Amino acid sequence: MNILELSTESSVQMAFIQPLAQHLRKQGHHVTLACSDDPGEYGQSLVEPLRRKGFEVLVIPMRRTMSPWRNLLAGIQLYRILRRRHFDVVHAQTAIAGMIGRVAGSLARVPVVIYTAHAFPFHEFLKFWRVGFYLALERFAARLCDVIVVDSECVRSRGLTFKVAQPDKIRVIPMGVDTERFDPEKYRVARHSIRAELGLMPDAVVIGAVGRFVRDKGWDTFLHAVSLLTKRFPDVEVQCLLVGGGPLHTELQSLSQVLSLNGRAVFAEYQRDIPKVMAALDIYMLPTRREGFGVTFIEAMSMEIPVIASRIQPLDEIVMDGRTGVLADVGDSNAFADAAGPLLADPELRRRMGKEGRRFVIERFEETLMCKAHEQLFQQYLGR
Repeated sequence: MNILELSTESSVQMAFIQPLAQHLRKQGHHVTLACSDDPGEYGQSLVEPLRRKGFEVLVIPMRRTMSPWRNLLAGIQLYRILRRRHFDVVHAQTAIAGMIGRVAGSLARVPVVIYTAHAFPFHEFLKFWRVGFYLALERFAARLCDVIVVDSECVRSRGLTFKVAQPDKIRVIPMGVDTERFDPEKYRVARHSIRAELGLMPDAVVIGAVGRFVRDKGWDTFLHAVSLLTKRFPDVEVQCLLVGGGPLHTELQSLSQVLSLNGRAVFAEYQRDIPKVMAALDIYMLPTRREGFGVTFIEAMSMEIPVIASRIQPLDEIVMDGRTGVLADVGDSNAFADAAGPLLADPELRRRMGKEGRRFVIERFEETLMCKAHEQLFQQYLGR
């Protein structure tokens, strides 16, 4: 098969598409990547790093925000490429690339056009007219592709509730994690040195998470919960690690000082070596208010770290409450402190939940399962 993998930003290609593309290449398929050259959410383009990995990367000047003129030009450029290159499959991810890819793919008569929706762009936080606008666009674009792939049952249910497409046109393929890369055994010996690099104490109980410093991630709830834990467990050396960056960085640092977490709260810039960072943690806690899938939670579970997450969809599909982690009420710092308390006090409970979490991830979210499912889907629709 000759396959084009399309996304708005190169960061999505690196994080989510690259593993699939590598699998497809190993199976003898030809894979081309296409994305914009704009800096992603972490401030840099990854087009050249992708090329150094041996991929052909086409630069399409898309914007992740609503930019009609630029995205129209991107669509025209993509259409011309599709007419010239004769791809068998166009697989688009992210909202803008999904719209452009489906329109261009349909006009260019590509045999199979597939869209992966990590979440639909209409949600309860939008104004009513915006919901109607985005819903109309999604229903229109759904007619132009063969199948819509979603990574959780809750996203599929939302698509069906809003009548985006017929039930047989929305398929669930969960996201995957490379359990060989996220293997705690690789970091056992280096744990203390990793902590030293990050400014953490060797014997502290470290609660942490990775993510953008934005409202939806619930970092304010995180810091309030850690503050409560330091008061409830005065004899336990508690530290927290916040890994990421974004508009709330200064505000969160100020909040940590107000909560008297000086010396306990460690802020680190986004790290490429996420497994190494996670190896420093004892508990993974991120009180997100909204979540597309929650891939960092399955990464943490793969590293045998018990997780604490908000009781929201789709996190209730990936965190086994009481087995691989604990679910707590959204935005409730007391509830998150209650969830973390038993784990903070009991190393054996942390170990047991961590082991169960890795087993669960290997069974349900192993990256090779996701890659094989996509390959089979491409072949199924191409062979019709």
